[in-house]
Amino acid sequence: MQLAAGYQHLIDKYELHVMPMAWSARIDSRIKGRDQKDLGTDRLMVFDPSYKPGDSLVAHLQFALRYEGVNLQVLERLYEAAGGAEVAEWLEEKPSSGYARRACFLYEWITGDTLPIEDPVPRKTRYVPALDLALQYGSNHGARNERFKIYNNLPGTPEFCPLVRKTDFLLSIAEKDLHTRTQNTLAKYDEDLLRRAAAFLYLKETQSSFEVEREKPSPTRAQRFADLLREADARAPLTKERLVELQNAVVDPRFREFDWRSRQNWVGKDLGYRQQIDFVPARPEDLPSLMNGLLDTAARSWDMFKIQSVGKDLGFDGKASPVHAEGDPVIAAASIAFGFVFIHPFMDGNGRIHRYLIHEVLAKGGFTPRGIVLPISAVILANIDDYIEVLEQFSRPLRRVTDYSPDTPEIPAKGNDAIFFRFFDATEQAEFLYRALEKTVEEDLQGEIDFLIGFDRACTALNDLLDWPDHSMELFVRMAHQNGGVLSNSKRKRTFEWMTEAEVEKAQIKVREAFYGPELP
Repeated sequence: MQLAAGYQHLIDKYELHVMPMAWSARIDSRIKGRDQKDLGTDRLMVFDPSYKPGDSLVAHLQFALRYEGVNLQVLERLYEAAGGAEVAEWLEEKPSSGYARRACFLYEWITGDTLPIEDPVPRKTRYVPALDLALQYGSNHGARNERFKIYNNLPGTPEFCPLVRKTDFLLSIAEKDLHTRTQNTLAKYDEDLLRRAAAFLYLKETQSSFEVEREKPSPTRAQRFADLLREADARAPLTKERLVELQNAVVDPRFREFDWRSRQNWVGKDLGYRQQIDFVPARPEDLPSLMNGLLDTAARSWDMFKIQSVGKDLGFDGKASPVHAEGDPVIAAASIAFGFVFIHPFMDGNGRIHRYLIHEVLAKGGFTPRGIVLPISAVILANIDDYIEVLEQFSRPLRRVTDYSPDTPEIPAKGNDAIFFRFFDATEQAEFLYRALEKTVEEDLQGEIDFLIGFDRACTALNDLLDWPDHSMELFVRMAHQNGGVLSNSKRKRTFEWMTEAEVEKAQIKVREAFYGPELP
């Protein structure tokens, strides 16, 4: 027999309107100790009966804070439904309890209301963190709350604060230190090659980011986006004005905006006879608060990254390279960038800005070496189904409770409450971003640089072989390389009909040797 415990018990008892939790707690008489069970549709944290809390709100809240961490969405709904009297009484009875102090601190932090208790905690009580860093990611340091003797190590603000759980995958991937692996890869090459590699990577990331949206940008728009990527590690703070500037740069001039959107937007397909709505973002009236919170959280992230210079940059500009000493830029990038695309503050351009923000947070956090952009969008494009799935991890349950029809835009959307965008669980998004970065760092970055080396070798060899018309040599190399070192018959007849059969054969051999070595594939 199983009984709901912790947050799930509180959700059921108080009928709280929240999104399904990634993991829910159960008391199970059939097991001993603690365990986790991933049943596909349900993921359970199971505990034997010795863990069973009492029946009160306080008992289940203490259980939740101890074993499940902080769930701001559930807590906000719980405090709305039950008020603060019980947690205040809990603290008066046990003024030194870390869990009671955290519960009361979170009540005042979330609601903005003050509990009716004065000097609730003895002066010499030891401070405890709001977030248990063994369970969730937060700041290693936080502002002190004297009233409850709490370190506020929450990564965001009451207006926007996604949280990420410390899963086995995230803990193991952090140990791989992808930041150092990136530096080690780049350290193998000279500055001239890295300059050319950087230019190529900026172009590739630009093209891939637009292609994710199934768009082909004009050369001017592509150049604007590439220029923005080059400036991602600038120290300019993220502001509303900058986001508007970004939106103006990545969309067709006819669709530029100068403020947060004033209309309800939606994501899906217009099938003519009906609209297929996949996602309804935040309501326009909630945007000022949500976006203020996102911008404040971004600013807190910059402050959390303790930047230190560690010698000459492993890129090629001769400047010092920042390295984060605390805080995780990848976790911050997932929270901020995915939070932005979920909120969808503009009518157009949100996806491209979302992917740009990944680069900005990684650059400012010291993850990406200065002067280099990692081709993350190319990995996203190659794994588009996984990308869509991680977006739908957020949008799918929200869509089930949202009511909106584009046919009657004057009727406001219902169900897409601000709380769901303010306090979402960003764990799935953080894991996806780490997986994309792992592939980018360990495969794609090396592959792109190796391609440039092979391309240079091929061009040098072909230049000695023939007198080529303008740009035809580079085109031959690209076309042959794309086809495994062999020029297709159609391209040979259409583009290189001026070459003899013997010349084509010799040129193909040179290309294969340049990319694959003397032992041909």
